[in-house]
Amino acid sequence: MSDRHSCVLVLGIGETASAIARELFLADHIVALHEAAPPPDLRRKMTFADAWFDGSSVLEGVEARRADLVAEFMLGLRSRMFVPVLTHPLNEILERWPWEVVVDAEMTPRKEPFSIKNLAGLTIGVAPGSIPGENCDLAIDGYGKDPGAIRRPDEGPGPSCEADPPDAEPVRAPIAGLFKMFKDIGNVVEAGEAFGAIDGVPVPAPYGGRIRGIVKQGRAVAIGTPLADIAASSGAQVAGMSARNRLIARGVSFAIEMQAEGWTPFSWDIFLEGGGGLSI
Repeated sequence: MSDRHSCVLVLGIGETASAIARELFLADHIVALHEAAPPPDLRRKMTFADAWFDGSSVLEGVEARRADLVAEFMLGLRSRMFVPVLTHPLNEILERWPWEVVVDAEMTPRKEPFSIKNLAGLTIGVAPGSIPGENCDLAIDGYGKDPGAIRRPDEGPGPSCEADPPDAEPVRAPIAGLFKMFKDIGNVVEAGEAFGAIDGVPVPAPYGGRIRGIVKQGRAVAIGTPLADIAASSGAQVAGMSARNRLIARGVSFAIEMQAEGWTPFSWDIFLEGGGGLSI
């Protein structure tokens, strides 16, 4: 790693965004997360999402803290004791600090086109629809066979989220109201067993398995809101970073290092066009 560290703003607070922020934090970058609305993530122990609700959260030994006040934000950036979670509108966050890198890691597909291209000196897209040269400077594949791969301008969009087989469909709210947990993340439930209730009405598990994620206690939910992610396997991962998100985080870190060092990524096309080759 170079001695030059960057000020990085990561958009999102889900599994991928949290893994990226943790990786960059440990690489001694000055990093913060931005999430303006209550995060819908169910697998909260694989993210920093609980910091949004509870004030702080720990992911594999790194702490994130919600920083609503300027003093809290500055404390996090200067002391590097924790990753600040910023909740103000994005335009205010961009004006508050001279960010050198912005990483879009909001993995929930957006309804409207979104570009980070001109928000910082280097912009990296991980979110679905990231196209290097169009809405970001570089893109990191978040899906497909090679998560973490770096794509440059003219290389087009990467694999879509449909490229990966979907996880089990989450259990959704049958009615609207306030949710109360009977079971927590990591608990095992039997088919038909209530894992929670909405305004006193029990919500049963459609099948048995281990709870990987569940909506936050006391949250108001609408009909159809995802309530719980139940894995059929009792050995399913429920905490920490997934292998895929580790690769993505390392790809982002390498892309920032590559930019700081002025490296030119290797390309077979350039090698062949230059007349290089191996004689056999």
